[in-house]
Amino acid sequence: MTTSTTSNIPPLAPGLPFVGSILALAQDAQDFFYTQYRQLGNAFRVRALGREFKVLAGPEINIAMATQPDAFTAWDIWEPVVRDFGGRRTLTMVDGPEHARMRRLLRQSFSREALVTHIPMVTDVVVESLRRYTVGARIPGVYFMQRMTADVLGLLSNGRVPGDQFDDIVLWWNTMMEVFISRSKPVSKISQPAYRQARARVKEFATTVFTDRQANRPVAAEDNFLDNLADTSQQDPEFLNHDEALFLTLVAYFAGLDTVANVSSFMLYELLKHPDILARVRAEADQAFAQGTPAADSLRAMPTLHATALETLRLYPIAGVLPRITARDFEFAGYVIPKGEHFMVANAAPHFAPQFYADPYRFDITRYSEPRLEHKKRGVFAPFGSGPHTCLGAGLAEVQIMLVIATLLHHAELALDPANYRLKKAYLPSMTPKGFGFSITAWRS
Repeated sequence: MTTSTTSNIPPLAPGLPFVGSILALAQDAQDFFYTQYRQLGNAFRVRALGREFKVLAGPEINIAMATQPDAFTAWDIWEPVVRDFGGRRTLTMVDGPEHARMRRLLRQSFSREALVTHIPMVTDVVVESLRRYTVGARIPGVYFMQRMTADVLGLLSNGRVPGDQFDDIVLWWNTMMEVFISRSKPVSKISQPAYRQARARVKEFATTVFTDRQANRPVAAEDNFLDNLADTSQQDPEFLNHDEALFLTLVAYFAGLDTVANVSSFMLYELLKHPDILARVRAEADQAFAQGTPAADSLRAMPTLHATALETLRLYPIAGVLPRITARDFEFAGYVIPKGEHFMVANAAPHFAPQFYADPYRFDITRYSEPRLEHKKRGVFAPFGSGPHTCLGAGLAEVQIMLVIATLLHHAELALDPANYRLKKAYLPSMTPKGFGFSITAWRS
């Protein structure tokens, strides 16, 4: 679908005078970008309320982000977020060797292996979270998944759940995303008392977590996330100052709010809407739990669950559209994007293109098995982004989503609540199933 032209002006997406495409963007911005990609090609312009920006899409941009990382940066996009917390920079801003070094600080706690070695802890958290509700009681789906995800990642990284600070973390993080990243809320939002109080409590919590670990640090050397942050901050404050270390301390609690929790919610929704797939996934889960807590190889032996996770990530990508800035002049699809220009990367647009995925808006888990393997063509499956800034916890997220769903289905019979719920996507600030809820109809174990 590559376009080529001698003009340096990509085609303009349809819209009304002055307001441009704002109505379509407000309804479902991601789907609007994906639709324009199919109609206009790999590069196009969008106007909204007098503002104009470019969107780059298709497998080619995903490949370019992986092979030409020096052409892109997100520094100016994320700088206000960490500055509001008192720092200067964080992982999503830096590039090159500094980015690689910062990823190494976090990798120990956000790898697939970190979760696989703590499967009993994860299943315990899921069961305890579910047991807080009685049969027939409505469970708010996204909030349930968010709280459970924050507990799991908090224990993995910091050995501590967020507890009473959870709601403050959600308010703090969502407000920053809405103000600085999606820009769906005015900057004045961060001056409001509720936000300022939440931010202060969040920072106090991070300080407690950080200092408690250092006060009780074992004498024997061990590879610990908080110790690594503390050592780096003390030894090289120019690379990582104290406030930046505190910010990273909180990654465990906010990283999954817009990622694992939302995808887990979408996945459970799709399973409850497809009872035939649900029965197959539950049979795999029961087999994995047959001898007690599942082992790592049990998860690898759940093909239906894995295909369901992949199809959920395709339809509901964790990072379907990403803001970026050109770090140098960048030529793409016959156009030159000059250095310093802000644009959007619709990295998940190929997920909805029929030349890559047959009947792309249909939930179909057979795409991922022989002979189809539709996701294997380079650049067409990018639910976590692409390039060096691909979601650090992508491997962990996939395993966690599978383990959470398997545990839920093994321990309880679940149903949509209300039973006639119809999916409505919202961006709060990332894509989420608005109004999704479920209930326990019976305990199975």
